[in-house]
Amino acid sequence: MKKPNLPLLIAAALLVTACNVPVQPAPAVTTAVADTASVEQMASVDATELVEGAETPVVGDETAPAPVGIPVEALKNATYSGIYDEPITLIDGLFESQPAGDDPAHPIVEYIDDAELTGDLDGDGIDDAVVFLAEGTGGSGVFIYIAAQLNSKGQPVDVGAVRIEDRIGVKSAVVEDGQIMLEIITQGLGDAACCSTHKASKTYALQDGQLAETTPAGGKMVQVSAADLDGTNWSLLELADGQSASVSADATLNFAEGQVSGSGGCNSFTGSFSLGDNNPLVMAVGPLAATERACPDPVGSQESVYFVALNNVAHWGYEFGKLALYYGDGENSENRLLFAPQSSLSGAGS
Repeated sequence: MKKPNLPLLIAAALLVTACNVPVQPAPAVTTAVADTASVEQMASVDATELVEGAETPVVGDETAPAPVGIPVEALKNATYSGIYDEPITLIDGLFESQPAGDDPAHPIVEYIDDAELTGDLDGDGIDDAVVFLAEGTGGSGVFIYIAAQLNSKGQPVDVGAVRIEDRIGVKSAVVEDGQIMLEIITQGLGDAACCSTHKASKTYALQDGQLAETTPAGGKMVQVSAADLDGTNWSLLELADGQSASVSADATLNFAEGQVSGSGGCNSFTGSFSLGDNNPLVMAVGPLAATERACPDPVGSQESVYFVALNNVAHWGYEFGKLALYYGDGENSENRLLFAPQSSLSGAGS
């Protein structure tokens, strides 16, 4: 059965408007003792002399092994509680129950790839893992959950999942001082049911050993605007759903004061962009002006597709810290350009 793609359902709904190196213990020192005098002589020998020249660690060496991170593969096959009455276990990032009788609807939970966060949630000085899960029954409603897994020697330990909201965008997510802090795009005053355009902050932390929402009451929501894009710089990850961009091309996109600029990987470009008055997630880009260097393939062909896609952008949004621009492909269907913030790509391990 084809694996459902719940994250794309989210987008479609929004667009309708350290490695562990253990220290080996030193082998036991066995010494043949002839008499009481030799025992006393051994007792007077400094402990460091017993291992002088040996390759084993010095007696008393308390060097701690490096902490082990939880592998993504383990997270995609972990157990998660808090979504249904009973915990579920993912298999390769997916949980899918069997339909009941003739009803085609059945629960599906899917792991959101490339959205993991790490940070110390329980104060033990070791990075734990935070993941996002999408839950639905095959209909239009797709609920996003945030889930935490504590790190027990590199193995995940479930401490629960909490529903965020239905069909949201995640602008940013970070773990700091034991708290998970999100900025999401959600329903606000004046938004149609189809089209969430307001920013809201949410926080989560462990309480009594379980993940819980700790968002303070009274937070204000603000509608997204061009100011959210102004001054941001992005690197292209995908030309279309599942079609990765060439690393060698290094295509980029920058926003500043109503203008876009960047590189297609060979030629640079500039142009304008604007957002819709009623729905600020509606976007128009271009026309673009680009330099005219001759570019060999595969960079040249990718650049051509990239420039055409930019000129046909119709909507935009956030997907778990990444920027998504949606464009028509000329066949009455919609595709997506996906970008990562350039600051995250330049950071270690990002």
